[in-house]
Amino acid sequence: MLKRCLSASLFFLASTTPLFAGTVRFEAWGTVASASGATGAYTGVAVGQNAHLLFEVTTPGTDVNPGHVTNFAIIPSSLAMTMGPVTVVNIGATPSATMRNQDFSVDGVIASATLTGSKNLGFSFSDVNGSMFSSTDPEQNLGSWSGNFYSVFGFTISGTGTFIDIDFSAFELSLPHTGTPLCFGDGTQASACPCSNAGIAGHGCENSIGSGGALLSGLGSLTPDALVLTSSGELPNASSVFLQGNQLLAAPVIFGDGLRCTGGVLKRLYVKSASGGVVSAPAAGDPSISARSAALGDTLTSGTTRWYQVYYRDPNPGFCPAPQGSTWNVTNAIAIDW
Repeated sequence: MLKRCLSASLFFLASTTPLFAGTVRFEAWGTVASASGATGAYTGVAVGQNAHLLFEVTTPGTDVNPGHVTNFAIIPSSLAMTMGPVTVVNIGATPSATMRNQDFSVDGVIASATLTGSKNLGFSFSDVNGSMFSSTDPEQNLGSWSGNFYSVFGFTISGTGTFIDIDFSAFELSLPHTGTPLCFGDGTQASACPCSNAGIAGHGCENSIGSGGALLSGLGSLTPDALVLTSSGELPNASSVFLQGNQLLAAPVIFGDGLRCTGGVLKRLYVKSASGGVVSAPAAGDPSISARSAALGDTLTSGTTRWYQVYYRDPNPGFCPAPQGSTWNVTNAIAIDW
């Protein structure tokens, strides 16, 4: 694996009481750095392509060294690795992950699995200063990190005839998401980002601070409506508009410096300012999404689908100037089946 010793940007880190105890998502993003022998199921993987690793673990785990080292079972069906046009999955072996907290001054995550084609996946993300996690409980260490942490090892797929190494760029621990993500600005859509500014896998188009693009996710129940939408990876204090549409556009359209798929009757649900590049809505004291939608004339009945994106200010005049771009960018979209 490749070792990186660079500074990092911390999008969000907070100890929190979990809403969905029992399952935590681990995600990592990067770029293919080496694709030696990418044949068979891995044909098409090439250097420079975006890569995305996703898996979920069940909690609680099994303590090896209480408070310092804990092992977790990865849910086999949750594990998927996407590299450019290729997605491979766990093939039935027992994948596992280990969290370390101040174990020999190291905080971090190590995971291993066997993927399509009987290839071994090795993944490691660590902070040699031991200050990243507060415990080995992933539900108490939710957050996202960008730009390579203090000492980060990437992730590698290896086996007979295959060696693929991914340079690390972002890592996230989150609770299970609500909704289906789509409309990515990562180069996988029929429409390209307006200034060749593709973001990292699963995000919106890249922005002027190089965060990899903004990521929209949903969290919380729909009955009753406790859904909260969160956009991360924006500019630090960006003005942000939470947008709802009742149709999905057949193809993404250029929207500022990004791509919009949310269409039909559009509703501006909330206008918020990001803090540290992260913004959520509804916030405390705000009406729920369904109540806000109804107040704007769109009642969300059971069985209906709505699509959501957040567009945010990015006024850097030299990043993606008109006529190609403009002074704002947009996240990926998510679909919510109410």
